[in-house]
Formats: sequence, structure tokens, C-alpha cells
Amino acid sequence: MRILGIDLAGKEENETGICILDGDKFSLSTIHTDKEILKLADKLEPSLIIIDAPLSLPKGRCCLEKECNCSVGGHFRQAERDIRSYGRVLPLTFKGMKMLTMRGIRISSQLKQKYNVIESHPRTSKRLLGYDDPVSCLSKFFRIPANLTMHELDAGLLVLTGFLYLQKLCIKLGDPNEGRIIIQDIKKCTGYTES
Repeated sequence: MRILGIDLAGKEENETGICILDGDKFSLSTIHTDKEILKLADKLEPSLIIIDAPLSLPKGRCCLEKECNCSVGGHFRQAERDIRSYGRVLPLTFKGMKMLTMRGIRISSQLKQKYNVIESHPRTSKRLLGYDDPVSCLSKFFRIPANLTMHELDAGLLVLTGFLYLQKLCIKLGDPNEGRIIIQDIKKCTGYTES
């Protein structure tokens, strides 16, 4: 089992957190550009890539610009509306979210040509597993180094969610025709995470 977690930044010059679970080897790092991400994926050939970024637009939208005729399509996908019962998420039309969404769509469309790619939300995953901070959560499952960035920690949470997803311990929020967010099925995970 090889899982690649990507805590994607909205801009290539900002830090993108990376986590790799390769068998029992767990590693975290930071990269920046789309080219680096695509090169890493091709080197790893992961069985699953899990990304913290919206990977699709709300139904009826061709972009996220408010001046466009498609803006009547709304600021959220059904997945964001569903996940709000677990915690707060930002509208895709906010400036930072708009950049992140467009980058997420761009990079995932390339990755999906070769790999199984899903979307998740690491902060929600952490809360669902009953932890206040990512270090405590990840330390229960993996040996993690000190002095990690928040982006690396979020990438680690993504890999944990990806692992649980492959064990069929997750649920899919949203409309399959619009884009889904994967989070833990807390009822199924309770016994698993307490063991």
C-alpha cells in the first residue's frame, strides 16, 4: 500500500505539505510546484492520492468569478454543505479558496489520468477522530518527527484518512456528479482507532 497525501497550497510559491505512507514507512516533507508534485507521484506510483483542496466546481459553474453568468450557481458544492455539520469550511469563491480550487482542479485532472485521486479535509478528520491537535492524532498511528510544519501535519492527517478509506472506514459527502469529500465514518472507526 502506497498513499500520497497532499496539503495543497493555493500558490506554487507557498509550501505544499507532503506525506507518504509506503508500507510501514511514513515520511513528511514540503514541496512547492505542480511539476514537483507530478514528478513525485510518477516516482511513487501510489495506490491512492488524497488531496486537501476542492477538486471540482459547484454544479452549474464554469469558473468562480463573480462577474461570470455562471455565478448564480452558488459558492458551495453539496460536499461543502454536507461537511458543515462537522465543522466550518470556507466558500469556494473566497479569494484564497478560489486560487486553491483552481489549482486543485488543474493538478488533480493531471493526476487522475494515472492514479486514484480523492479529496478530503484533514481538520475535520482530526476532529472526527476525537483529537484537538494533529500531533496527538498522528502519534497514535505513526512515529512522527518533531518540528513539522502545519502543512506537513495536515498531509499526515490526509494519509491517515486515505489509509482508513482503503479499509472501507470512510464516508463520501456530496454529489458524485459534482465532487465528493471523503471523511472517516466515525461509527466504523471508533473501535478501530481505540485498538
